[in-house]
Amino acid sequence: MRKFIADMMLGRLARWLRLYGYDTLYGVEDDDDILRIARAEQRIILTRDSGLAERASRLGIPVILIRANSLEEQVAQLREEGVEFEELFPAGARCPKCNGPIKPTRKEEVRGKVPPSVYEAYDEFYVCESCGQIYWPGRQWREIVKMDKMLRGG
Repeated sequence: MRKFIADMMLGRLARWLRLYGYDTLYGVEDDDDILRIARAEQRIILTRDSGLAERASRLGIPVILIRANSLEEQVAQLREEGVEFEELFPAGARCPKCNGPIKPTRKEEVRGKVPPSVYEAYDEFYVCESCGQIYWPGRQWREIVKMDKMLRGG
């Protein structure tokens, strides 16, 4: 599966790529660092910066210059580039906050770590193996599923 590094102008896109299971680095501010990391870790650079895109191309580093402002148009462009948006959170997803892998966890494991009302209302929980963030199929999850349908044209 492809790995990406997104520049500072593409935070929302980076989070969505993570939800679809793509290892996507975000938060690296310096262009030289982005280029170095992309080369060392064989990542595709995603950028809105034409100067960075040119530099990457000259160095032989794969790059996609994102033209659109809206998430929907950015996803459409990536689909045209052959990036697949199929398996949405939680199966194979990465944490939208830290990029760590998300795995199912037993309900008992989250007791005392989520609000009591959440613990009582849900039986399905997931945890990020890196930062410990806990996820469950609540209101925010439903919003993600709605956006997923829109992004994939369904």
